[in-house]
Amino acid sequence: MVDWHDPDLEAKLRTLSVQLLYAIFGLYGWEYIRSSHVEMSLLRRQLPFRWTLLSYITARFSFLIVTVLLAMQFSPFYRSVDCQSMNYIIMLTTNIALGCSATNLMIRTWLIWKTSYLLRLFLVLLSLGYWTMLTLFVVTARTSTINGVCMISYVKPAYASAVVIYTMLYDLALLVFTIIGLLKMSSPSMLWKKLVKQGTIYFILSVVANLILLVFNRLDLNPIMNSMFAIPGVCICTIASSQVVLSLLRPSSDYESDKASSAKAPALTSDLTISGFSPVSEA
Repeated sequence: MVDWHDPDLEAKLRTLSVQLLYAIFGLYGWEYIRSSHVEMSLLRRQLPFRWTLLSYITARFSFLIVTVLLAMQFSPFYRSVDCQSMNYIIMLTTNIALGCSATNLMIRTWLIWKTSYLLRLFLVLLSLGYWTMLTLFVVTARTSTINGVCMISYVKPAYASAVVIYTMLYDLALLVFTIIGLLKMSSPSMLWKKLVKQGTIYFILSVVANLILLVFNRLDLNPIMNSMFAIPGVCICTIASSQVVLSLLRPSSDYESDKASSAKAPALTSDLTISGFSPVSEA
């Protein structure tokens, strides 16, 4: 039987964890640069800013900060700083990225149910509950330096499990409300098919990522295994939810069909709340 608290095994797991973090740094860095055209369009004022883009930008930039700080923390050229302060910043920005990723999907559901104030209130309460759990997770976590490496040494299992389970149920509820709202459309459309497909993909990715976290958290093998897949899970959720927003900023099918007759047209549109959702809200 494997002794998960064996010092040699823990040393190997720490090395594997660091390698995994550098892989995430490379993956997310590539993804951020590849999809940075939205931020560039906003800076150049080619794309008008809308409040629906706030959580999208915050999630992406927060997780970029996380990857950079982690790369610096485990770099051989890294200079030691206060362990608790550094990991507090990392956990805070990680949870902001996770919360904003879920908010991206919530905003889409919010816009679809434009005429239902009761459901909108319920979505707000769900979101507030989620952010509360993320905050409790941050303030109760403790870090320490193990063999010269600053790592999370203790998190209340109840809070860690609650965050993972709540995330899964939250995403499921948003997916169900989104599909029900879209079914109110008077006729099928490319937007309906696109949102259902991408919502399902996002939910599956999120469930898989959080299920892995939940399993290792409940097994409680050792502190390293408990947190090894946390950053990859947040990375998957951030990228997946960002793609949901990007899909709504791309030209519609009507635009694609008329593109041949147009001399010039912008590559992106910020009419997310107008052209993207008005057919459903008016149903």
